[in-house]
Amino acid sequence: MTSLREIVKRTMPPSLKAKLIAARAKLAAPPLEQIVLHPYTLQPDANAKPRLTLVIPTLAPAKTFGGVATGLDIFMAVAAHAGLTPRIVIDDFDRDVDQVLIAKCAHRYGLTPADVIVTLRTSENQPLNVGKDDLFVAYNWWTATNLAPLIAAQQKLYGGARKPLIYLFQEYEPAFYPMSSTLLFARAPLESDQPTWGVFNSSQIHAYFRALGHRLEREYLFEPQLPVALRPFIGPFGQGKQPIKERLILIYGRPDTPRNCFPAIVQGLKLWTESDLQATKWRIESAGVAHPPITLAGEQKILSRGKLSLEAYAETLQRAAIGVSLMASAHPSYPPLEMAHFGARTLTNRFSNKDLSLAHDNITSLPDIAPTTIAAALSAACAAFEAAPQAGWTGRSHMPNYLTNGPYPFLNALTEDLKTALA
Repeated sequence: MTSLREIVKRTMPPSLKAKLIAARAKLAAPPLEQIVLHPYTLQPDANAKPRLTLVIPTLAPAKTFGGVATGLDIFMAVAAHAGLTPRIVIDDFDRDVDQVLIAKCAHRYGLTPADVIVTLRTSENQPLNVGKDDLFVAYNWWTATNLAPLIAAQQKLYGGARKPLIYLFQEYEPAFYPMSSTLLFARAPLESDQPTWGVFNSSQIHAYFRALGHRLEREYLFEPQLPVALRPFIGPFGQGKQPIKERLILIYGRPDTPRNCFPAIVQGLKLWTESDLQATKWRIESAGVAHPPITLAGEQKILSRGKLSLEAYAETLQRAAIGVSLMASAHPSYPPLEMAHFGARTLTNRFSNKDLSLAHDNITSLPDIAPTTIAAALSAACAAFEAAPQAGWTGRSHMPNYLTNGPYPFLNALTEDLKTALA
C-alpha cells in the first residue's frame, strides 16, 4: 500500500518540492566536525606528578554502553599498572558523569574515586594543566584530533621528543559517515604525524584496520572478555542446575545507532511472525535503548525494556532461548558474545573478515540480513529449542580467555613502552 508520504512526493509540484528541500537544508545541523572539534589551551604545570589523561566525549550514565565501559576500564588498568595519576577530561559540555562506573573501575585496579581527577569542559578553548611527562588517551577520532595540537604545544614548551598519543580503537570510525568532510576528518588521526599508539579492541578490528592500509607507530590488541559484573550470573552450573530457558527472543535494540541494523531486525521478525505458525508461542523483548512497542503480525509485539541494569540484563540472558544482534562492522560487538555464552542460540551477521560462528557453537553468522534470511534462521532456532530446550547451555566457547579475569595481554608491553617514552 502506497503511503501518504509517497503520494505527496510523487504529486508535489517541482517548484514546491525545491522550496521544501531548500528549507530542510537551512534547518540541517552543521557538519559534525564543526560541533566537536575545538582546541585545548595549555596551562603549564611544572611540578605535577605524571598523569595519564583520558579524554572522552561523555560519561553520562545513559550513554555508558559496552565501548565506554571498556575504554574506561583500559584507562584505569594502564594508569594503575604504570603508576600514573588517572585524570578524566569530559570533552563535551556534559555535567552528568557516571560516578558509580568510575568507582567500580577504580576499585578493580586498587584505586579509589578520590585518586581519579575528573575535569569538566567549561569553555570553547578549554584550559588544561599539562606537565612535562603527562600522557594522553583518546577515546575517538575527535578527541584524538583535539589532543594532537596540545601534545605538540607540550613538546614546544618542555622540549624533548613529542609524547605518544594512546588511541583506543573500538570501531573503524570513518565508516560511521557517508562520503563527506566528516569522513575525512575521522580518517585524519589515522594518518597523522602525531606519534600514535593504538589499542585495538579485537583482532577483527585490527585486521580490518590493517587491510585498509593504516599503520600506527605502535599497535596493541586484546580480545573481548565477558564483563566482570556479568560473571557471577553465568556459573559454572552443575548438571541440571542451569537456569530454565524460556520461549523468549531477546534482541539488541538500538534504533538510534545505524550500525546495529535495527530496521532489518524488525523486518525479519515481521516476516517470521507472518510465516511461522509457531511464532505465537514466543515473547520478543528488546534491550538497549528504549523505544515504543512495535507491532508485528497478529497480536505479537516487540516490547522494549530499554537500557537494563547489569543484574536485570544478566537475568534476562539466563532466560532467553534466542538472541538476535546485528552489527554493520568488523567489531564483534558485545551482545552476541554475551547471548551465546549465556546459552542462547544467537543470530548475528558476517561482515568482511568477521565470522562469529567461529567464536561459539551457539552463534549462527548470517550471510546477509534480508528478512527472508532472518526469518528462516529464527524458525530454525525455534525448532532447535523445541527439540532440546536446554541444549544452549552445552554450546562450547572457542574463545579461551573470554570467561577469564586475567589482565589485558598488552598491559606489560604498553607499560614498558610508556616508561621508555618518559625516560
